[in-house]
Amino acid sequence: MKKIRPLDFVFAFISIGFGIFFTIKNISQKGSSVLINADGKRYEYSAKKNGIYKVGGAIGITTFEIKNGRVRIIDSPCPNKTCVNQGWHSPLVCLPNNVIITLEKEGEFDAVSE
Repeated sequence: MKKIRPLDFVFAFISIGFGIFFTIKNISQKGSSVLINADGKRYEYSAKKNGIYKVGGAIGITTFEIKNGRVRIIDSPCPNKTCVNQGWHSPLVCLPNNVIITLEKEGEFDAVSE
């Protein structure tokens, strides 16, 4: 059995610190638009307009909420509801229903622009 050295503790605390930092940063992430890819169709909503919206996927309707520049899935027809349990997060993915929801900040691009 190997001995635990002081540097092992330092490395562990730094790793835990980074994990906590990025988790908090992701939870507090706010954007200006919500992009939805649902069963081959693309939709866009303003992240500044609070509301509950529905979009059709491969096996039914996915309901999501936009509030204060954040987004979460609140209901889905998938059997395991993993997407509902993701909370306020981006991207949100419901694989059985083929729905992907992404929060975009103003000025972000997904392609090279001139």
